[in-house]
Amino acid sequence: MAPDDRARPARSFPAVAVVATVGTTSSASVDPIPEIAKICREEKMWLHIDGAYGGAFTMMPEYKWVSRGWEMADSIVVNPHKTLFVPLDFSVLYVRDLERLRRVFTLVPEVLRGDTIEGEKNYMDYGIQLGRRFRALKAWVIWRSLGREGIVERLREQIRLANLLASWIKKDNRFELAAPVSMGVVCFRFVRADKDEIDRSNSEIVERINSSGRAYLTQTKLRGRTVMRIGLGNVLTMEEHLRKAWEIIQETASKL
Repeated sequence: MAPDDRARPARSFPAVAVVATVGTTSSASVDPIPEIAKICREEKMWLHIDGAYGGAFTMMPEYKWVSRGWEMADSIVVNPHKTLFVPLDFSVLYVRDLERLRRVFTLVPEVLRGDTIEGEKNYMDYGIQLGRRFRALKAWVIWRSLGREGIVERLREQIRLANLLASWIKKDNRFELAAPVSMGVVCFRFVRADKDEIDRSNSEIVERINSSGRAYLTQTKLRGRTVMRIGLGNVLTMEEHLRKAWEIIQETASKL
């Protein structure tokens, strides 16, 4: 989102909330949270920060810039199953005013009324689900095993590998980076093809590699252009794996 979006023609209904993203799915880009938060306060809109992917990087002192403006948010979500090595699914929601959330979701049928329900905080009142799995256990096991320092070390390794891949891409003039690399996602593009065939060529490289079973890539659209995408997040991924994947990409591109 651009802070000047409110200058665009108004819709027929008023805006009530804004979702600002910290680490978008496609390219891990970060919205200008402080500027957006200021507008939300002026316009009396709810500000939700989607830190599902990028929020966890704030554990590193050098990534504190990611959390600028969070103190003005009404709600924030972080998905530890995306960046903090917890198996799917596990999401954490922070809300400034928990009572407002309860008023939206609480609906207690007669069969569930009683002293226990009335006297304790029951999480069925804060979301759609009535019953829940014990999701917290797997997070506890992972975090107790790795510790804060271990988690930070692994996050830094993801970023190191992402920047290493970016450096390899820059050295091969057949490719170009399609977005700045700030976290563990690298978007790049094969450009040595006829202008009208570049999008198709990038898709074909992805399809050939994935069908071979030797590596796995994804693709996305950035500014209307098809780009290849590698996301680093597995604790077992090592530099040798990334180097092999890059060699496969180069080899496949040479055969087009």
